Amino acid sequence: MNDPLISIVVPFVNEEKYIADCIASLINQTYQNIEIVLVNDHSTDQSKSICLSINDSRIKYVDKSHIPKGEAFARNFGIEAATGEIITFLDADDTCAPNRVQLQFDKLLKNGINNTICGCWVQKSGLETQLLEVPTENDDIIKGFNRQYKRVTIVGATIMAAKKLFEQVPYRTKFKYYTDWDLLLRMYETKTIRFVNVDTPLYNYIIRRKGTKYQKDWLDFNIFLRDCQFRRRKGEKEYDSPEQMFAGIRQKEILKYLSYRSFQKLIQLKRFLRI
Repeated sequence: MNDPLISIVVPFVNEEKYIADCIASLINQTYQNIEIVLVNDHSTDQSKSICLSINDSRIKYVDKSHIPKGEAFARNFGIEAATGEIITFLDADDTCAPNRVQLQFDKLLKNGINNTICGCWVQKSGLETQLLEVPTENDDIIKGFNRQYKRVTIVGATIMAAKKLFEQVPYRTKFKYYTDWDLLLRMYETKTIRFVNVDTPLYNYIIRRKGTKYQKDWLDFNIFLRDCQFRRRKGEKEYDSPEQMFAGIRQKEILKYLSYRSFQKLIQLKRFLRI
């Protein structure tokens, strides 16, 4: 197979401090047949000027100020604007290794472009330094999709796949957080897609901020998306938000409510004790 055009979608909102480094890590990819789709998600700083100042014919700048702000909207918009038959992503405040696109494409090609999602290992840096070594093969990856805790076996920001897969299962715009995790769960539920990871840290995830609110959001949305998953399996209507879910099950399913709240306390204790 000849080297196909691979589109890298980079949504950004007010990332003037970091976006130049992000773009530089893409321009310097060893795989040259790329399209860098920069999606301006209602930025008010100098991010746009920085993007437009970079002279590379592979850069495609698009502005989504005519539709709502949000990561899911931005990613869907970027996918629609992309002309490559293969799509991957990079957050505007992160960077990636120069051989990232090549190695992920090789893995994708080996496993079947039309029905494979390929991620990679992640190097965390900044406020936290950690090498995230996720499983590499499908059977081990999908085990995480059915666990309540330690579920991350493929990182949403790293994934590469055929454009048509993202068109068939788009990002859902009604959720505020973890739209990538929701996408992966729904792709898994098609039972037609396999998941693989490259066992090399190709994605540099830079942690710049921490806070208890983020941890609470993580717990709430982890439980919420698991509840959505259960309800899809049973053919029941999902709740639209964690707040709506907790209020609803407290009224109608008190045992489930208590179970979810107990799980929250357990995970908070585990994180406090670092176990």
